[in-house]
Amino acid sequence: MAAMKITLLAVAALLGTASAVTYNVGEQGGWTLNTDYSSWVSGKKFNVGDEIVFKYSSAAHDVVEVSKAGYDSCSIDGAINTFKSGNDVIPLSATGTRYFICGITGHCSPTAAASMKVMIDVASGSSSPSSPMPAAGPGASNSPPAPPSSAATSVGATAGFGLVALLAAGLMA
Repeated sequence: MAAMKITLLAVAALLGTASAVTYNVGEQGGWTLNTDYSSWVSGKKFNVGDEIVFKYSSAAHDVVEVSKAGYDSCSIDGAINTFKSGNDVIPLSATGTRYFICGITGHCSPTAAASMKVMIDVASGSSSPSSPMPAAGPGASNSPPAPPSSAATSVGATAGFGLVALLAAGLMA
């Protein structure tokens, strides 16, 4: 009986801490030409522990992680990392900004909106907003924010579920 309680507590603790999200870059279209990745990234909040997935034809594209200067100029000189599988899963393991471009000549343009380049800002993962919430004024909606798009897949459970599991374990005592 004691072993069962310990097991339930361990599972509940793990479920309460898992909240990573997987983002498919470009959503259903994937990593391809003629997609505005600035628009795709707009409104998304990437946190430490999340992961991004680049899906593309490896015969036609690649993914190159570059510095800000490389991103701005669409240059792969001094690349940080190069991915070529066509299904590249990249964990976001630290805060900061990461820059990705397609290294195939002509696929990344420093000036075109629909260019194969994306900038990912990774936050610490706290649930508090990064800026103060605006005050509700006339005509403001008090509706909750929209859930993540279908391209973002939740991994794990919320802390609330972990709390429920802990309570259930306590009731079994």
